[in-house]
Amino acid sequence: MQIDIGKVPDGEILVYEYGVRLDKESQKLAGDQITLARRLYNDLVAAIRDIVNGLQAYVLSQAGSAANDLQRKILALGTAFEAARARGDREAMKRIADERRPLWRELGDALRETRRVHRAALQRDYLSRIGKNATCETYRIRCQAVAGGLGWATANAVLDAALIAFRKSLAHGRAPRFSCGADKVRDTLTLQFTAAGGVGVDAFLTGRHGELSLLPTNGCGPRCYGEFKFRLGTARAASYATGTWQYHRPLPAGTHVSAARLVRRRIGKDYRWFVQLVVRLPAPVRIPCGQRQPLVALHFGWSADLAGRRVAGIADGPKPELARILQLPVAVEAGLERAAAIQGERDLARDELVSRIRAVDLAAIPVPLLEDIKLVRRLPVQHVAQSRLHRLFWLSQNEGVELAGLAAWRNEDRLRWQAAAHLGKRARNARRDFYRNEALRLACSYDAVVIQPLDLSETAEKVDGRTGEPTDMARKARSGRVVAAIYEFESAIRWACAKAGTALLELIGKTARRCSLCGGSVRAAGKNGQVLHCNACGADLDRKMNGAALAWQAVAPDLDGWIAKFRSEQELVMLEKHKALIERKERQAAGRRQAHASHPD
Repeated sequence: MQIDIGKVPDGEILVYEYGVRLDKESQKLAGDQITLARRLYNDLVAAIRDIVNGLQAYVLSQAGSAANDLQRKILALGTAFEAARARGDREAMKRIADERRPLWRELGDALRETRRVHRAALQRDYLSRIGKNATCETYRIRCQAVAGGLGWATANAVLDAALIAFRKSLAHGRAPRFSCGADKVRDTLTLQFTAAGGVGVDAFLTGRHGELSLLPTNGCGPRCYGEFKFRLGTARAASYATGTWQYHRPLPAGTHVSAARLVRRRIGKDYRWFVQLVVRLPAPVRIPCGQRQPLVALHFGWSADLAGRRVAGIADGPKPELARILQLPVAVEAGLERAAAIQGERDLARDELVSRIRAVDLAAIPVPLLEDIKLVRRLPVQHVAQSRLHRLFWLSQNEGVELAGLAAWRNEDRLRWQAAAHLGKRARNARRDFYRNEALRLACSYDAVVIQPLDLSETAEKVDGRTGEPTDMARKARSGRVVAAIYEFESAIRWACAKAGTALLELIGKTARRCSLCGGSVRAAGKNGQVLHCNACGADLDRKMNGAALAWQAVAPDLDGWIAKFRSEQELVMLEKHKALIERKERQAAGRRQAHASHPD
């Protein structure tokens, strides 16, 4: 096992969010900006995909005929693998994966060497076209979108998102994917305040700022509202989103706002609007804490029993029998299950409707509807989105055509959609609050917190693409990790430690493979693996309590040293940030002096 210093968020920067109710006309104006932002993202992805395809074609052309033969074989095997997956033919999938695996390795070695030899050409002809410099193709597309009416700060944010998607996808050897608007549940419009340190909050609360105004007309409180104004598009267009905002939480006096976002979230069939302020505080957030105990350790998981879902074992001593189990409230999981059940009802109703549409006589269908109905009939039923059927309803209404059962399905589906979305939202909010409160309690009660971060990326895979074998993670266990949302709990702990000034340590490695009482090897004593039996001392141990006790034992002998190391690294990070800030200001000042010298008038 390895002990590392944990990362905690920057306590100087907070995001304040307030609910907004936009005027009807403003909703349309903001929606037009969102459409432009979505179009820009897909235009950027299209350009990046062309560049990446050209890069890959160049590498293959330079790799020789042998590499190209390998590529053709791999593509053919990939097509066969997907066909076998669609049929559910596990034996064929395994056979194809076994045949494809060595070809992948051989092709990877050949292309890696080719990329190394031609690195300069790849950078000059392809990768240099992707970026935020004025000479980059992606930046020119961004500038065209701004010229077309999109706000420059929103365009910058969209470009940043596309570049992040490019870097992540390139690491896996592929180009980024297009964004489908029907699948998006959140859209954002951005304002950036480029003045040094941002704009003081008083400028917004008094209406003195030209781009954003947040007037608290009747004070601050749970039911206090004020006037809201947010600039849309370019300054030349002088277009604003107006309405009211709920000022439920006071903005700290003397702070500065570096950016503001107008956020549209889809909840079921409805939209909700919010304004987010990125606030820079004069000093990091610190909350008072009383007398503390030295150390607590957590071992994460998401197994379930009759009492609820067990999300962590928590130990503040070496004995596993004194550890406790943190369980997600039963009401949270019940709400998520009810939302999933309603979604299941939606899927069943969709399946029934699709079967009716497949029985429709195409000769009686007008031409504007024909292509959509053919597509619904051609797709597997599980690939037909409810949004496509809602679109089909409106098309049929415009054409004056009555499709059997479509109108009744649409009314019922809207109600189910709304119920599932709101039930799920309430359950997720309750889970978030539960995790935040528990994390804050732990951070305020102990000098140091030890966690064992989980990598859950592999648990989402149903079939191993390399071997063609089903993964070890059962379907129920995969769904359980979504219910538990361990990453959300881990994030809450990191933020709570930042606010409480608590040292955060990370334990890397498997801790549940030995006994916390004697150090002997253990084996699963039950079907679900949550009870461990020690082969040496014969003790029966709870997996999470045992893991938490082992984590505590690993850190406790040199706890003071680890806390001192955490503090010193945090101070070093702050010094480096301060140094980078000074250097950035010096570069900006030098740029202004150079610009003034070039254009003295």
